[in-house]
Amino acid sequence: MMFSFQRPIHHVRVFAAFIICLFLTNHALAQDNPVQFEADKVETNQEAGILTATGNVILIQDGDELRADTVEYDRKTKRAIAKGHVIYKTADGATHMSDYLDLSDNFKEIFAEPMISEMADGSRFTAEVASGNFDVKTEMQSTSFTPCNCDYEAGEKPIWDLRATKTTHNKQTSTIIHENVRMHIFGLPVFYLPVLAHPDWTVDRRTGFLAPSVHYSSSEGATLSTPYYKTLGPSADITLRPYQFQHRGNALHSIYREKTDYSDLTANIYIANVNTFKKERENVGAIDLLHQTDVGDGWNVNTRLIRTSQDTFLRRYKFNSSYNLKSAVTADRIKEDRYYLVEASDFQGLRSTDTPDKEPSILPHIYYESYQPGFRGNQEIRTEVSAIQVANDEGHDMTRWSSDISIEDEVTFLNGFLDTQVGVMSSIYDIKKKTSESAHDGEIGQANPYVSLDWRAPVAAVADFGIVMLEPRAKITYIGGADRTDEVPNRDAADFRLDESNLFITHRHQGKDFVLPGTRADIGLSALADQTIFGEVNGFAGVSRRLEGDTTTGLTTGNNRNYSDYVASLSLKPSDDLSLSWSGRADSKSFELNESRTNLKWRYKSTNLSVEHAQLSKAHFKSETTDREVLSVALEQKLPDGWVGKAKQTWDLSNGKSERDETRFTLAWTGGFQDCLTLSLDYQRDASSDRDIPRKDEVFLVLNFKYLGAISQSDFQEN
Repeated sequence: MMFSFQRPIHHVRVFAAFIICLFLTNHALAQDNPVQFEADKVETNQEAGILTATGNVILIQDGDELRADTVEYDRKTKRAIAKGHVIYKTADGATHMSDYLDLSDNFKEIFAEPMISEMADGSRFTAEVASGNFDVKTEMQSTSFTPCNCDYEAGEKPIWDLRATKTTHNKQTSTIIHENVRMHIFGLPVFYLPVLAHPDWTVDRRTGFLAPSVHYSSSEGATLSTPYYKTLGPSADITLRPYQFQHRGNALHSIYREKTDYSDLTANIYIANVNTFKKERENVGAIDLLHQTDVGDGWNVNTRLIRTSQDTFLRRYKFNSSYNLKSAVTADRIKEDRYYLVEASDFQGLRSTDTPDKEPSILPHIYYESYQPGFRGNQEIRTEVSAIQVANDEGHDMTRWSSDISIEDEVTFLNGFLDTQVGVMSSIYDIKKKTSESAHDGEIGQANPYVSLDWRAPVAAVADFGIVMLEPRAKITYIGGADRTDEVPNRDAADFRLDESNLFITHRHQGKDFVLPGTRADIGLSALADQTIFGEVNGFAGVSRRLEGDTTTGLTTGNNRNYSDYVASLSLKPSDDLSLSWSGRADSKSFELNESRTNLKWRYKSTNLSVEHAQLSKAHFKSETTDREVLSVALEQKLPDGWVGKAKQTWDLSNGKSERDETRFTLAWTGGFQDCLTLSLDYQRDASSDRDIPRKDEVFLVLNFKYLGAISQSDFQEN
């Protein structure tokens, strides 16, 4: 029996859908994934079980949608043949277009001629013929593939594509295999490979070889590296990266990674037979392991093991640029009112002047801090206890037990707030080795009671030009007890310099080894404004005066005055595109700058500019004969079509000179809106040298093709 109708009125499409539903009712009830069908015209043959729909046909099944000019559906064989302007959208976000599309086995088996496929991530396939099973494997003949996001309707061409005689997409292994493949960049053939396989867009990681890299250097010669990546399960993997240095030997860098719900491990292992400053072809090695784990009741354990068998190996071959390697195990625990820390560490120095007695070890350091309610409302009792053992620290070996117990309180006073602190610091030392003749040898103890009164009075005002908040602050601090600074080696506060952050700290050196008794007064004024002319404004100025006791090291460059340097800072932010900040220290008598740091950041449309200047008086460094001064300028410019240019230059201005220190230029391209290729050309000049590491000019070129990896080349020229 045949049934057909035409479309005399606009309601006929609804009626056609109704007829189709009647035709498919028995089939739909028998299936877990029924078919929905709409069309302008329908012809049905109940006996043969064939439905033919024409005109704006829409067929939907199990999340897949098929549109075409004509669709013939066989209910018995579950086969649909679509012709004319075929568009097939699958549930995974892919869109397939063809002139002829044959679907069977509940739309899983396909045959298309030709076929254009656009995947959910923007990747695009074209094929003269395509066949297979979407859930298993699809084979395509005379294909092209590109991950570039192009506007093909507007005539846009991809930056690069792969053209092959045959392409197979294995859905079960998430692999795409191209046979007799040619790579085209900007339409021009670049290279040919008999077979090329790569993961598809659903793969985050995959076992296999990564893109090779080729470098050239006048010292190392040609360097080839072809990494191999292997997955070791859902939460672990390893990368083996061999290096072949033409004139310097061979190296292997292994990276093992493992992550669980409670831990994270990354282990870098280096093994090499390379030239060093000692001899040619020395067997060297290094390890850099980082492990973090959470254990019971809030404890967090971090382990860092980093060690090398030869001083310049890691820097010479650009594995690690550090001059100091510190291995440590720390375990800490934070509660609402207390903190615990256990630490052990070992230090390795990589400079030519480093010796074993300058490589300190801490075995161990135990620290505990707690806060408890005091005897009245706002009072708080703070308890700090620590124990530490240090060896090989600049020629010192010692053990120290220390404690710090204080009562802190806050009350209102003179239209402001008065913070009081009363406590005592105490330490017991066992000094086994020393370098100073005046330092004590053996056991020694000290106790230093302290009292401080800290008054501050914030005041806010509203004016025509904006809001202004001022906060004057004054603090008097007394530290009593014996002066042990000449008897106890100062190993934890030697780098102290006065600044805004530590001006009002009771024990401003913060380390336990340097406790200087005496009385001082600290005065400062901070200002915060939000007004129309300069935007957000922050400022501070302060000074410290010694009332009794010796002058603290680091307050001035002369260390013989009652007044410290003036400490000041100022920052202006007129808009989101412009900011200027300055901080420094000025002599209390001459106002000569002993230290300053200036930073300017400016952004205008696609231009970013940053300028930094730092200056420090020579008196802060015992071994220096001149002042230190550095100027750094960085510029970033966004260019049309996804290009970005960056430049950074650092000058050494110490002692009136003007020498280029570090220079860097970068030209990068993100591929524009196509998002399938990134390119960067980087030039860097490093003026520093160390043993067998000469000064270098380096040029590094990287091309990164989406889904294929990176191809890179660098060129080094030595001065």
